[in-house]
Amino acid sequence: MQHTDNHMKAYYNSKGQRVMRVSQVIKRLAKEQIAMWANMLGFKGVSYKKELERTADIGSLCHDVLEHFVNPNKLAIIDYEAYGLDEWSIPEAKKALMSFFAWYKNNKERFKVLHTEFVVVGETLGGTIDCIVESWYNKDKVIFVDYKTSGDVYLTQYLQLAAYVMIYEEVYGKDTVDGVMILRLDKKHGRPAEGKLIRYKDLKMFMIMFKSLFEVAYCEEMLNGVYKEMIETIY
Repeated sequence: MQHTDNHMKAYYNSKGQRVMRVSQVIKRLAKEQIAMWANMLGFKGVSYKKELERTADIGSLCHDVLEHFVNPNKLAIIDYEAYGLDEWSIPEAKKALMSFFAWYKNNKERFKVLHTEFVVVGETLGGTIDCIVESWYNKDKVIFVDYKTSGDVYLTQYLQLAAYVMIYEEVYGKDTVDGVMILRLDKKHGRPAEGKLIRYKDLKMFMIMFKSLFEVAYCEEMLNGVYKEMIETIY
C-alpha cells in the first residue's frame, strides 16, 4: 500500500485562486495545546518534533489503510517502512487498525461509505474529509467521519469537521449533512473504536467559532505581508 501524502496540499477555488486550508485556521487555536504537550514531553525527555512525526506517521498509515478498507486486496500487504514507522510505532499502528475493524464489525450494516479522502473547496477555504457515509438517520443526507488516534476527542477536531460542513453546504447546498463523527481508534490496547457523533442541529456554535477563527487567520495572513510598511518610526 502506498503512502498518500496530504501534508500541505494546495486547494484552488472556482476562480483558480489558492484558498486557505481548514487546518491552517485550526492551528491558530491549537498553538497553546501544542505548547503544553511539548512541555510535557520535555519533562519526560522526549523530543516534541520526533514524537509529532511518529504519531503523524501512525495516523498516515491508518488513514491510508482505512481509505481502502472496502477493498480487501489492498489490505493484504502493508509496507510499514514506507510510513517511516519504527519498532515502537508499528505495534501502535497495528492496534489502531485492530480497533477500527473491531468497531466496524459491529457497525458495518449502517457504515455505508460513499466517499473517502473527499476534497471539498469553497471560495475561501478547502479541505479533505476522511470519510463520508450515508446517514443512518436520513438516507438523503450524509455524515462526515474523521479518524483519530489521539487519547481523547478535542474541540479543535469538531471545529475542523464543522468547517467541512460549511464548505460542503456552500458547494452542494443546505440540508445535505446530518452530522459529524470522530472515530477514535485505540492505538494503545486495540479495543473497539469509539464513534463520537454530533448531530447537525448542535453544530451551530462550532460554525460560529470557526468563522471567527477564520477572520483572525485571514487578517493575520494579509497583515503579515504589509504591516511593516504601515509603521512610522519616530525618533
